[in-house]
Amino acid sequence: MKISLNWLQDFVTLKVTDPQEIGKRVTAGVAEVDDVEILGGLLDKCCVGKILSLKKHPNADRLNLCEVQTDKGVKKIVCGGTNLRVGMRVAVANVGAKVRWHGTEMMTLAKTGIRGEESEGMICTSSELDLTGRIPQKDEREVIDLGDGDLGVGESLKEYLGLDDVVLHIDNHAITHRADLFSHIGFAREFVALGLATWKKQKTSAPAFPKTPHPVKCIVDRKDLVPRYSSVLIDVAGLGETPKWMRTRLEATGWRCVSLPVDITNYVAMETGMPLHSFDADDIRGDFHMRAAKEGEKITTLDDVERVLPEGAVVLSDREGIFDLMGIMGGLRSSTKESTRHVYLHSAIVDPVAIRKAIIATGHRTDASTVYEKGIPRISAHLGLFRAIELFLELVPGAKLASRLEEWGDNGKGKPISLSLERANSMLGIDIPEKKIVKILEDLEFDVKKGSKASMTVTPPLHRLGDIRGQHDLIEEIGRIYGYKDIPTELPAARIDPPKRDMRTHRLRDQLKERGYIELVPISLVGDALLKKSGFDPSVAVEVRNPIGEELKLLHTSTLPGLFEHAQRNLLYAGSMLKTFHLARVFKKGQAEHLELGMLLADLQKPAQHRALIDVPFLHLKTDVCDVLRNLGYELDVAVAGELPAVAHPGRYAELLIRAAAKPERSDGEAGPFTPVGRIFEVHPSVASQFDLPPRATAVIVDLSAVLAVAPAVTVASPVPQFPSIVYDVTLTGRRLTEQVGDLIKRMRGSHEYLESVTVKDLYSEKDSYNLTLTFTYRAGERTLTEQEVKPVHEKILAGVDKD
Repeated sequence: MKISLNWLQDFVTLKVTDPQEIGKRVTAGVAEVDDVEILGGLLDKCCVGKILSLKKHPNADRLNLCEVQTDKGVKKIVCGGTNLRVGMRVAVANVGAKVRWHGTEMMTLAKTGIRGEESEGMICTSSELDLTGRIPQKDEREVIDLGDGDLGVGESLKEYLGLDDVVLHIDNHAITHRADLFSHIGFAREFVALGLATWKKQKTSAPAFPKTPHPVKCIVDRKDLVPRYSSVLIDVAGLGETPKWMRTRLEATGWRCVSLPVDITNYVAMETGMPLHSFDADDIRGDFHMRAAKEGEKITTLDDVERVLPEGAVVLSDREGIFDLMGIMGGLRSSTKESTRHVYLHSAIVDPVAIRKAIIATGHRTDASTVYEKGIPRISAHLGLFRAIELFLELVPGAKLASRLEEWGDNGKGKPISLSLERANSMLGIDIPEKKIVKILEDLEFDVKKGSKASMTVTPPLHRLGDIRGQHDLIEEIGRIYGYKDIPTELPAARIDPPKRDMRTHRLRDQLKERGYIELVPISLVGDALLKKSGFDPSVAVEVRNPIGEELKLLHTSTLPGLFEHAQRNLLYAGSMLKTFHLARVFKKGQAEHLELGMLLADLQKPAQHRALIDVPFLHLKTDVCDVLRNLGYELDVAVAGELPAVAHPGRYAELLIRAAAKPERSDGEAGPFTPVGRIFEVHPSVASQFDLPPRATAVIVDLSAVLAVAPAVTVASPVPQFPSIVYDVTLTGRRLTEQVGDLIKRMRGSHEYLESVTVKDLYSEKDSYNLTLTFTYRAGERTLTEQEVKPVHEKILAGVDKD
């Protein structure tokens, strides 16, 4: 956004004239000023000259001797320009002027001799005066051609070109929430509030409209997309020419002049912040509709490009089709041209969301759409249209109003906001007097009414309804106008106590990594397809309100889908075994979110004929989970579960139960009750095949929130035994076992005081049975046991197994 200080002075009288100071104050109080551009910076001591005579240089073929009429009389100048002619008006830099020599290095001109001929000044090219953006240059030696005649000869070049101006380059990103600041009037208000300027008296008269109705009728299909609209028909005798003052201002703020009607609408957009559009009324075929476009409809826009429209873009269409893409660009068919004699001029407030979607879908952004997508204040519709009518009647030949004002909608109404002075001063960190606060708000055109003690009621002006929503916005307005630099800097004084950290999850991660597991951190968003593929019900998943895409529209209900998806992509790189885990919060409708541990183990080796069952993934994973949780202070048990999820194999599924291990101080050695916290299972073959997982891939789901809610037992180191042990390995066949192995081991462990431990050493399958190898360890705490003492005890324990 570019703001011309000359243009601003149509509305205000500047109290501060230093451009750099103005830039600093605007940056501190309104929006960042990227650059303060002083137009015509190299035009001091330059004037409009006229070539009186021209002849070849006697000592140089490519140079000419010129006599030039300047503001300092007739001067002799040696010049190598290729387009010189007698009577031509040129840009002359006098002795003492600074120029860019051949468009590169800066130099100060002095009276000099060139090949024996005296030269007092320089006839300049665009690049030598930094004017290439305004006056294009075809080649290096083409000088500026201002035409023939005497107009402006001897006049300051800066004034002749209208470059006696300062332009502030405003960073658009700093005003995305302030649609009113995409205008000179908007910045005039800010200049007054900041104390940089005072208001000039403005004319406030509305045009006198005839009672003649419009020759064509606008049928509104979607008033919700265009809540405010105004239009009028203007008859003209011709298009006319854009006056120099308007052309100068438009070019200074980055606009290219096209034709007077178009230039007027662009001028009004820069002045009032209301983009307008003018149509050739004769090209509108009958009554037209204001509606939402259908998917795939097309329009040829002003740049002669056919564009395919998305569903919902706001358009105007007659019986021949769409002729305007509202808020973005007009159609080529209905544009004003030299033959135009009836101009249909409209001012429309269009829904910013619809504009934004159309910009993204078409990939076409314009100056108008950049303003429209910010949400133009409704009050701007009348302000912009009336200003455009004024300029049409003043500048366009034979212009007169040919219809009444057609409009709908209103300008909106400000909602009163209660402002607590105590709250404002508390948030800003300084006590600002009430009178100062009232003046700041009134300078910003807010309506202020005194309320109860230390409070007031503030109503925002109509041009600020879009961004002033509550007390916090008012406090921000007070702070920025008062000046943040005037608020004392004070560091906060408070205790910073580090929060208590539960290191159990960190220890769990470390232990799993030590056992060869890789932690994955996928995002928590999934789609219907992945949940169904993984055996989970998408209907219980929580939906994201504004999803990035269909595949990321749900919060995950389990950590397993992410593990399955990763496994499918990486099985070929996993070696002999894939071992992964993921810690994350999971979400389900109607349930509180909780922290879940998901683990996946897939054995990629070909099964051997007599492979040990102890190495199957299910038992392998069970061992790892038990050991990790035991090291955290928990005892884990496995039980047959009733409810079977779709992801689990129906015959290889169990529930995980947990309790804190027995504490040393308990005389009975008993721990607390078991709590269900998860499941361990082989992945159902139908799910495994979806992700190319090998047979018997196993997964674990643990509710870590439930685990962490149970207090762990404190691990106490035991002394190293002083006396040796006696160890027996015994292999039992499946036929000899009449109870579950877990229950058998528990019963044997407490059968005699000499028996220190019973553990599973190996498990092998053999035809329709299996072999279980147990390790029995016997030890006494006060002496060394003998074989003769232990053997009868051991045989008695085994006899109990055979008896059962």
